[in-house]
Amino acid sequence: MLIVVTGLDGSGTSSVAKKLHEMDPGSYLLKTPSPEYADRKRMDEALHDESPVAHMLYYLSSDIYISDYIKNHCDYKNHNVYLVRYLIDTVVSSRARGIDVDLDYNLYGNQLLVPDLTIFVRLDEETRQRRLQERGKDCLDVVLDDFENREKFLGEFSQLLDPKRTIYVTNNKALEEVCSETFQKIKTDKSHL
Repeated sequence: MLIVVTGLDGSGTSSVAKKLHEMDPGSYLLKTPSPEYADRKRMDEALHDESPVAHMLYYLSSDIYISDYIKNHCDYKNHNVYLVRYLIDTVVSSRARGIDVDLDYNLYGNQLLVPDLTIFVRLDEETRQRRLQERGKDCLDVVLDDFENREKFLGEFSQLLDPKRTIYVTNNKALEEVCSETFQKIKTDKSHL
C-alpha cells in the first residue's frame, strides 16, 4: 500500500512515518521532496514569495517524480510505502495561497499513484510551536504562525482528505504508543481495502 503521512509542519509527520517503517518489516520510507531535489530550502526561500506558481510546480514535480520512483523501485503492492508529504500537501499549500489547483492524480497524461491510505498527524499548537522552535523555523513554518493561514491549511486538508481512507492521529503521547495504535489501525484498514 501507498500510505501518505501528512499534517502541518512540526506535527511529527517524519517521526511517525519513520517509527511506522521501523515497525513494519519490508516497508519503504520516502519523503518529498526526495534527495534528488536537494535544494528545497533554497527553492522555498527563492520562489515562495517571488513566484508562487513556480514554487507549486517545484513541489508538483517532486510529487510526480516520487510516484514514478515508487512504481519503478518499490514493491508497493506487497509492502507498505510510507511517504511523508505528497500531492495533497502541494495542493493544500497552493490552494491556501489562492492558486486554483485540484487534487488530480492524472497530470499531463501521467497517472500518479493514488494513496491507499493517508495518515493525518495532528498536534496541539503550543507543542507544535515548541517543536518548531527547537528544530529551527524555515520560511514556510513562519507562514503557519499566522492563525488565518493555519486555518486555511487545515480547512483545505479537511476538504480534500477522504474520511474512508484517512487515519487521524493525535500525536500527544509517547511516539511508540502513538505509532503502535496507528499501526494496528493500518493493519485493520488494510484488511478492508
